[in-house]
Amino acid sequence: MQLPSGSAAPRSRVRFGGYLVRRLRRAGKNALATDVQGVTATVKATARALEDQEEAIQEALADRDGADDDLDVATQTARNALAGRSVDAVTKAPYLDIFPQGIGYYTAATLDTQVARYTELRTRLEGSLPATDAVRSTAVAAVTAGLSDFTTSTTALTAAQNAKALTETQLERATDAWERLVEKVYGALISDEGRAAAERYFPRKRASKNDPE
Repeated sequence: MQLPSGSAAPRSRVRFGGYLVRRLRRAGKNALATDVQGVTATVKATARALEDQEEAIQEALADRDGADDDLDVATQTARNALAGRSVDAVTKAPYLDIFPQGIGYYTAATLDTQVARYTELRTRLEGSLPATDAVRSTAVAAVTAGLSDFTTSTTALTAAQNAKALTETQLERATDAWERLVEKVYGALISDEGRAAAERYFPRKRASKNDPE
């Protein structure tokens, strides 16, 4: 009997366990079959949960990056509008009051400083432009919406990553429990029927890589 390697995907153990359960039931060894079925089901369910959490992580990443892009576009749009107001607009207020360190100060901000930088941009827009200014109203609304989306998606991403980490630990434990039980079943079968007969209950190792799994 040869167990799937430690690096094998969980589905390898699920297939292995399903085969073993069926062979045990055919032999009338229902108690052993039920035990193997239980640990195999745990591995299967935990692996599926891990896949679901990976999907949740990718969705949250997409939302976060999309919100980041929205903030960058809103900033670039406001910058272009202000810079185009006059030939020397970029050399005086309100442009310099809003972009004293250039647009990259906002658009190239790290993830950790994103919220602080764009909150600062919103404050500068509100403090440097009159309430009736079209650039101010459009940009402030876009930045506010972008910040909300960015914060929400970042929170969701952190939660999904934490959940995945916990499930990875659960899968490790489930895998260990599965291997321990299968080894015990193997030992019990050897005691009852001998090694040669016990081997027949387990999937045979493939002769070559071209054989079907």
